[in-house]
Amino acid sequence: MEEANETRENRSKGRMIIIITSIVLFVLFMGGLIPRVINNFEINAIASKNPLPQVTVMRLEPNTKPIELILPSSAQAWHITPIWSRVNGYLINFYHDIGDMVKEGDLLADIDTPETDQQLAQAEADLLNSQAARDIAKITSDRWQALWDKNREAVSKQEVDQFNANLLSAEALVVANEKNVARLKYQQQFKYIYAPFDGVITKRLIDIGSLIYGTVNGNAQELFEIAQTNTMRFFTDVPQTYFTNIKDGLEAEVTIGYLPGQVFKGSVTRFAKALDPNARTLTTEVDVENKEHILYPGLYGMVKFFLIPDTINFIIPTTALIIRSGYPHVAVIRDNNFVHLSQVQIGRDYGNKVEIISGLKENDLIVVIPNDRIHEGVKVEIINGPKQENKKKDSNDGMMLQVSSVNK
Repeated sequence: MEEANETRENRSKGRMIIIITSIVLFVLFMGGLIPRVINNFEINAIASKNPLPQVTVMRLEPNTKPIELILPSSAQAWHITPIWSRVNGYLINFYHDIGDMVKEGDLLADIDTPETDQQLAQAEADLLNSQAARDIAKITSDRWQALWDKNREAVSKQEVDQFNANLLSAEALVVANEKNVARLKYQQQFKYIYAPFDGVITKRLIDIGSLIYGTVNGNAQELFEIAQTNTMRFFTDVPQTYFTNIKDGLEAEVTIGYLPGQVFKGSVTRFAKALDPNARTLTTEVDVENKEHILYPGLYGMVKFFLIPDTINFIIPTTALIIRSGYPHVAVIRDNNFVHLSQVQIGRDYGNKVEIISGLKENDLIVVIPNDRIHEGVKVEIINGPKQENKKKDSNDGMMLQVSSVNK
């Protein structure tokens, strides 16, 4: 009897535990379901008020302002020429030193040339000797020719021809000696060193009394170096991306770090018609007037080009790009605010902005920040139109690029 009562009590306790557990689970379930239902009601209420995706748009205008491209360069003189010796001797004196401005034809130095002077004296003596021999040969030839003309039996034709040939040989020797004298006189002029053009002396490699040699093992001795600095050349390497924008006469500005606040105007005067196959760059020369001689050869500077786009392009925010799979697209608003996803081709990347070179046209309305609800054919609600966007937009502002290092 007692065992039966215990069994009934255990069964009652089990039922109570199951009931209590069920009640707890039901309460927990309802506690999670009710907020979810409320949230769904709120979402549906918002959706009923704003059934269309809301977007901000901007109206496209062509990028017409120049792109500023900044590249490193160094100053080079218009002409820079070493002055060599053409004769052997000793330096008597020099009249200009490094840093001196000289004019074309200014005397730079004198060289004592004893060997050349002696060679000239000997050549002049050989000339006098050959002239005397020519005169005797002419007299002899004239006499034998006269005898032959008067009486051909008095002399032989062989002898007459021989003396005429002697005269021709003597005359040729005179001509050779005259040329030798002229050569030595011309060479003797190199004892005077003159400036070949207006410029500045950048090197002086000799001193008074220095031994000067015209050639030693085929190499001449350098005396001075002169640079023409009225116009300075700046060579730089333009990346392949911009080589089509480089034209003769393209404006450029040069700045030197050691000359703060000064901007030197220049222009492209020539450029290589081929790209470096290793660096993929185009060697370009910019010439800058330097009449006040502020710029020195060898100065490091930066060249800023003002590149005019050669094709119609647009600058849009990077956020406007839709890259989900495949090619990039831009959401364009068509009639009745329907979206068309236009495939675009990206040109230059400016960080927070990109250049679009195809796929868009002027006056297109594009979505600035498309979300996941933006698809082909979706109708949208514009909450910020072109007028508001125009107040903020800077897509036509000139973009500035700086390349910190380009292989020369």
